[in-house]
Amino acid sequence: MDSTRMLDILDAVPAVQHTEICNDVAEKFRALPSVPGFAVLNDGLPVGVIGRDDLIIKMAAQYGHAVYAKRPVSELMDIHPLIVDVTADVDHVEQQIAEQYSHALSTGFIITQGGTYLGMGTAIALLRKSVDQSRYRNAKLEAASAQARHANTVKSQFLASMSHELRTPMNAIIGFAELISTEAYGPISPPRYLEYTNDILDSGRHLLALINDILDMSKIEAGRYTLDLVEVDVRGILKSTLKMCQPLADQKDVTLRIEQAGQDFSILGDERAMKQMMVNLVSNGVKYNKVGGEVVVSMIVDQIGGLSLTVRDTGIGIAEGDLQRVLEPFAQARSRIDNKTEGTGLGLSIVASLAELHGAEFKLESELDVGSEAKMYFPPERVTLYPASMEAGITPPRAEVISAA
Repeated sequence: MDSTRMLDILDAVPAVQHTEICNDVAEKFRALPSVPGFAVLNDGLPVGVIGRDDLIIKMAAQYGHAVYAKRPVSELMDIHPLIVDVTADVDHVEQQIAEQYSHALSTGFIITQGGTYLGMGTAIALLRKSVDQSRYRNAKLEAASAQARHANTVKSQFLASMSHELRTPMNAIIGFAELISTEAYGPISPPRYLEYTNDILDSGRHLLALINDILDMSKIEAGRYTLDLVEVDVRGILKSTLKMCQPLADQKDVTLRIEQAGQDFSILGDERAMKQMMVNLVSNGVKYNKVGGEVVVSMIVDQIGGLSLTVRDTGIGIAEGDLQRVLEPFAQARSRIDNKTEGTGLGLSIVASLAELHGAEFKLESELDVGSEAKMYFPPERVTLYPASMEAGITPPRAEVISAA
């Protein structure tokens, strides 16, 4: 039923010959009151359509019967009828009627097979089949959508389970590698073993970061990510973020800078999630930057008390066609930099999802060879502004726990 053919709506209406007189055709219409039009044949081939309304109106007009009754029907027929093959599908015929053959709505259209007349089709029959076909397609889409949702849930549960299983041994590997690298129980000989240990440590930390990203994304997709909302010191999180990203920035000679808002404030949010969002954005700005580039984090409180957190970089940028794609899980922009620190492609999608859980709007803009700008806007109800009397560190108690479910 994916493609309904004309055979499904065929009505074996008898045709009339082009030489038949109008009066005889009118009698046939009276005998078949449900037929809106007859096909007109010449030597067995359709050459036109005579519509019920057209013929009756002309015959009923003053002197109409006298003028047309004895004339051949070919003089009143539509010489440009819609003729479709029995193999044509509903969608194609509907498009033809809409674009070129609107008169077929009242007279019907001719259905043939290899040029030979088979019968007539009507707009009503076409509409009924179109509705049936749409219902069938919608049912299939709904079933496919339900199946996809189930598969996505199973995938998220599997990834979450596997991530938990992997994190425990990875933490052990990282812990022992750190212990060996510090030579806590004496010097390592030969020295090359120490280099190998540092490689193990770096690789373990990188792999653990990827596992954490997958675990977080799985929780978000499964609706099981819980926010522990407290008053978050945004300035403190930004300073901590830049401190974490500074070693990578030093390697690439990238400058990190904060442009702070003049007024003190805090955000009602999950501290760990807030830090994760900022680390993802700043580290991306560094990784995809140019040597000698800059990453600037700015904080702006607008007139109604909303807060914009913006991360701008002077990096390679993202093509316009990739902007939406990079926000999807596991997707990455086509980079022109050989970057060995690239991850799973989850960073931006995690930021977008966590921002949404915080009631914030996330927006990404970019231009190739100019840079990128990622902005999170937190509405006024999430932002607490402190008057001068509260700058000593007195914070109004406001904390709650919500779930993403």
